[in-house]
Amino acid sequence: MGIGRNNGVEGSVSIEQHIAAPAHKVGPYIGDFRNAGNWMVGIESVERIAENTYRLKLDTPVGKIEPGVSVTEHGDHSVRWMYTSTVEGGGRVEVSPNSTGGCVVSYTGEFKLKRKLLDRAARAVGMERFSRRNGERSLLRLKQLMEARRY
Repeated sequence: MGIGRNNGVEGSVSIEQHIAAPAHKVGPYIGDFRNAGNWMVGIESVERIAENTYRLKLDTPVGKIEPGVSVTEHGDHSVRWMYTSTVEGGGRVEVSPNSTGGCVVSYTGEFKLKRKLLDRAARAVGMERFSRRNGERSLLRLKQLMEARRY
């Protein structure tokens, strides 16, 4: 698993995870945003509002928040979303096949809480570190879910 900053942007994480499951099985699973609550750590629920619009319930160091999300891209090997309320930024998950028959899943996310007071509180309690740790744990959970399936 690789971890790094994304171009030095505040509130940015970039993580990779190798998964011993075929990309053509992992990709559609992550591409359906309704599955996010099954593998993304910190998401308590995903409520579908419209075709590509969702409301998340997130447990964060500054309390529970409920950002709106617009899925701007989803396909057989990726999903991209933008936050529409409470949080600025978005995320992207991509699945690429590797030479072993498995795949590499890459997650990149950028975030900043919209209210300055909340954003200051988030920085004070280590929101970026929290998000990176949750991202790592999320990709490990996805790895476990996908590798446990029999294809």
